[in-house]
Amino acid sequence: MCSRGTVFRALAVLISSFLLACSFPMPAALASMEGASAAWLGLIPLILVARLSRPKAAFWWGWLCGFLFWLVSVAWVLSLRHTWGYLPVVILAWVALAAYCALYVGLFAYLLASVKRDAQGATANIALILLAPALWVGCEYLRAVLFTGFPWNSLGVSQYRNIPVIQLSAWGGVYAVSGLVVLLNASLALTALRIVGEIRQRESRRRIHIELMMGLVAVALCWSMGVRAVRRGAAGDAAGRGIRVAAVQPNIPQVQKWSEIHRQDAYLALRDQTELAMMSRPDLVIWPETAIPDLLRIDPIAQSVVSALVSNGPQLLVGSMDFEQPDEDILYYNSSFLVDASSSIMGSYRKRHLVPFGEYLPFENQVALIKRLSPLGFSCVPGEPTGIMELSLTDRAEAASLLFGALICFEDVFPYLARRDVRDGARFLVNQTNDAWFDPSAASRQHMANAVFRAVENRVPLVRCANTGLTCFVDRFGRILELLVSDDGHHGLKGFSVSEVRVRPETMRLTPYTRFGDWMLALPCAMLTLILFLIPFVQKWASRGKTP
Repeated sequence: MCSRGTVFRALAVLISSFLLACSFPMPAALASMEGASAAWLGLIPLILVARLSRPKAAFWWGWLCGFLFWLVSVAWVLSLRHTWGYLPVVILAWVALAAYCALYVGLFAYLLASVKRDAQGATANIALILLAPALWVGCEYLRAVLFTGFPWNSLGVSQYRNIPVIQLSAWGGVYAVSGLVVLLNASLALTALRIVGEIRQRESRRRIHIELMMGLVAVALCWSMGVRAVRRGAAGDAAGRGIRVAAVQPNIPQVQKWSEIHRQDAYLALRDQTELAMMSRPDLVIWPETAIPDLLRIDPIAQSVVSALVSNGPQLLVGSMDFEQPDEDILYYNSSFLVDASSSIMGSYRKRHLVPFGEYLPFENQVALIKRLSPLGFSCVPGEPTGIMELSLTDRAEAASLLFGALICFEDVFPYLARRDVRDGARFLVNQTNDAWFDPSAASRQHMANAVFRAVENRVPLVRCANTGLTCFVDRFGRILELLVSDDGHHGLKGFSVSEVRVRPETMRLTPYTRFGDWMLALPCAMLTLILFLIPFVQKWASRGKTP
């Protein structure tokens, strides 16, 4: 028989994992339960469990909470059974990814439980309310950087539609929004614990619960400051200029993308939609990641299709594979090329942050079996450290060129890449992606939600161009504009979207996050998290050294 304490903890973990899962875009079968507001309450049960458990037990309860949450959150991995195969391997990857990400939730619960519980009262609770968001942000940052990093679905991402609140990310990145959400959760949880303690001690005095006030005031202040920032931004947009950008979505199924039989279909879809988009006279047309089924630099068919479209037209940003052969080995790159009206390649970019087990296979040279698991049949290598390209505006008197930053596939979930491009002069960002590996699923909606923060963090617009998924325009405040969807809300369709991208002047002021990055918040929190984690081990080692 399970004790009451075990039953309480199990129910609390289930409730917490359910609320966290509901905070993010979910699989279609569960989409009706989505709600970003659930995140503001989702950690309360887990925090209660952590404060009422010993550290080791808290770790496993936290891990279980995270595991259940991540199983739902990354359930889109199962879509690979249709676009790649090897169902047992796909299931193993899904479970392994969820189990790994859950370690950081377990670490958060472990450290929160490690703080002494004999300290009572408002002062101790205030310290815990400040510590909880620091620990959570530290764990999120470690997950984002360790083992190449997986910063997908930070807690702050759940608020991507909460425009006033996400303005906080211009100061501390998406981690600042995560910290605010955890702050309110901790405030409510510790207020509840204090009230229960007062009831048990039969204290009849009415107390002012400073813990509750801390959380509510912090959220109210951040929300009001966000509203003011958006309102002031209207004047800044007016001082900038607009360029017209067209994003083409060919909607090529992944199983047909590299098929010789469907090769002509891919070119027809790109050509037809591009010709329609060009009727609106854009300054730039964007194709998605690996849009063409050939290598643009060497394939005559690909070159002829592109040349016919760009002649006397706008510049075209083409997603294509590329290669080099400096010696006996061939080096493959996931690339992007900027082609002008003379069919000359004016700029190129090679993807910097590759997807492990997707675009490259770790230890493939050491373990022969791993090579059989490659979705592409080969491994790519990372490219240059910057994604800057120069867009020529030859038909405009006020400017000759404009710099933008290119991000391919899930590079838009890594804050440091977008930040580096903006520091190097980019005045807007372009994300070329191919979510057909996982579509239809929650992956494309989660992907877009993560991308929104790159715009807000750096105060620059972002254009997302997907093969199939969510093609859209995001302004510098994170507002999603011109989302390419059908009348019934379906986003897997063939089409294009044209919108004006408001670009700020070259002299625009960089945000604190663009200038200082994670040194302002996430990195110090990660250092604190590691120190608190290591202290017991150092103490144990020191005590053994003193033993005669």
